[in-house]
Amino acid sequence: MLRLTHGTLATPWAAAAARAIHSSAAAAASAKNKGSKRKGKRLSNRKAELEAQRAAEAEAARLAMEQLRRLKDTKFLNSLQHPERLFEATQITAQDKAISMAAAAGEGEGGVRRNADSGQYACLVEPSEVRLITDVAPKAASGTDGIFGSELLPGLGHNSLKTQGDIVRRIVALENSNAKGVIQYNIQRAVETFGRAEGDSGSAEVQAAVWTVRINQLEEHLRVFRKDHQNRRAYTKLLHKRAKMLKYLKRESLERYYVCLKQLGLTKDMVEGEILQPKRVE
Repeated sequence: MLRLTHGTLATPWAAAAARAIHSSAAAAASAKNKGSKRKGKRLSNRKAELEAQRAAEAEAARLAMEQLRRLKDTKFLNSLQHPERLFEATQITAQDKAISMAAAAGEGEGGVRRNADSGQYACLVEPSEVRLITDVAPKAASGTDGIFGSELLPGLGHNSLKTQGDIVRRIVALENSNAKGVIQYNIQRAVETFGRAEGDSGSAEVQAAVWTVRINQLEEHLRVFRKDHQNRRAYTKLLHKRAKMLKYLKRESLERYYVCLKQLGLTKDMVEGEILQPKRVE
């Protein structure tokens, strides 16, 4: 029996073939859709795994940084000065400028002046020496203390001498020193803190503390200048020198070794483990 399908003459076997072709095409499309769904599901699962892995790594890094921060929270390390912080402490901010402008317009109590008055001085200058220059010398020069009757600088009154003493104080103030002066100040603090006797600058604890000061300074430098390979090599050499000195201290006195580690914010693994040259300093 013959019949017309879409204007063409169709036989039963042709209709069966058409149905078979249609069903196979539908099966292929269904299989393709299923494959796409499986592939999309695998991709979404892989993406979720990568996101979970990144989150775990970030959390582990955060915990490590928090542990390192608590480890370095020691009295000695907190007493060290940083050039950037000292510089920022003497800068006039936008808020300070606004207060000064309001004071100039008669709307405030007075302008803001950020002076170098922390009481810390560079070039190994002691506070007693600064007081001698800023307080005792002007009085002695003007004869107000009854000991000296003549002025050392004729033509200058007590106020002028005091101003000059204040200028000298600001010149030797640590806030106005350069980075090398701040490092020298920190080294002097290390000698005073870890010295076993007055003037002791050669004991193992003092040398380890001095190298810690230099290591911390290089760490701050390498965080900014990540491609400074020469200073990175110097940083690694200092790490090895400090580890060698602390191992010597451990052989000499185990008690002094652990006390020194605690004060320097170090652990046993940082000293006795393998020290590699870091690709970058975080």
